[in-house]
Amino acid sequence: MDRRQAEGNRRGAPGTPEPRTAYNFSAGPATLPRPVARRVREEFAEHAGDGASIVEISHKHPRFTGVLDTAVALYREVAGLPEDHHVLFVHGGARMQCAAVPLNLIGRSPTRTAGYVVTGLFAQQAQREGARYGTAAIVADSRDTGFDRIPAVAVRHCPPDAAYLHLTSNNTVYGTRWNDFPRDCPAPLVADATSDILSRRLDHSRFGIVYAGFQKNLGPAGTALVTVRDDLLGHALPATPRLLDYSVHAASKSLDNTPNTFAVFVLSLTLEWIRDQGGLAAVERTNLAKARLLYEELDRTAFYRPTAHPDHRSVTNVVFRLADESLTGEFLDRAREEGLLGLAGHRLVGGVRASVYNGMPREGVQALAGFLREFARVRG
Repeated sequence: MDRRQAEGNRRGAPGTPEPRTAYNFSAGPATLPRPVARRVREEFAEHAGDGASIVEISHKHPRFTGVLDTAVALYREVAGLPEDHHVLFVHGGARMQCAAVPLNLIGRSPTRTAGYVVTGLFAQQAQREGARYGTAAIVADSRDTGFDRIPAVAVRHCPPDAAYLHLTSNNTVYGTRWNDFPRDCPAPLVADATSDILSRRLDHSRFGIVYAGFQKNLGPAGTALVTVRDDLLGHALPATPRLLDYSVHAASKSLDNTPNTFAVFVLSLTLEWIRDQGGLAAVERTNLAKARLLYEELDRTAFYRPTAHPDHRSVTNVVFRLADESLTGEFLDRAREEGLLGLAGHRLVGGVRASVYNGMPREGVQALAGFLREFARVRG
């Protein structure tokens, strides 16, 4: 089969209807904004029109360092990042930062103590990893209620000599999020913001470190973005591996080791898209409207049961069960037939999960809301 035949088969014969659009509600890797995906396709092979792809040039080449500088500048702009915070691009995604954070910060405490708020699976993993390097004190947790809410954090429960207080800003598995963050805690706040990074405005001045894996709102999996306040650099434990030392990344502008050049390229396009939407204020309004559309449909009847407490519901991860759980398999099968993909809940909790990150268009959410109504009508 020659290239023209293959292209013709992909497009379909003349008069053949276009394939029905599919919407990916997976928790990650997740949907890129469609304009970003188009630009990646158009610019990937010949990024600057000279026949070389962005992934075929050196990470020290001026063309790539220009992309890197643009990504940093755009992140500062759209996130409102204070000048005393560095922007780092590091390997290993968010899970690697569960080790990097204590390795870099826990030495600030004379007793090697840090505080953790446990609100779900990834918060638990962060706390367990932190315990490898010192005392990872649980300041508050919500496991007694099945992680269906964000627990109250009392300052009196924070260890007085804690190096930091770690929290997970949005809980992908259980569908909860922090609407406000602890105040008056003497320790710097550290946030794993992987599943809601750049989905809403965040006051970075209240945090010492914010980190996030790329794969939900930023770009391809495998890389993490870390913002770290200047005074928190230079405290790494002596045994900290070089590539986990934030000071090394800050001094080299993330170029001490070859970064994932493709991921940074996609991030730069994603940040341009966010800016062009009107910035985080506009993106946040859109995301709130998308989530409201789904929650209103889920709350309309008793056929569905959202699992998170109404005051703590995530905007990016809508988690629910069917009242008759024996229908869950049929629900997921029929949704897949309608082009609504990636809706199965996390393997540890089951149920249904619709992840509606920045890249999910409103039409996809409307299609899911319509399917929810029709399935309840037919099977309720």
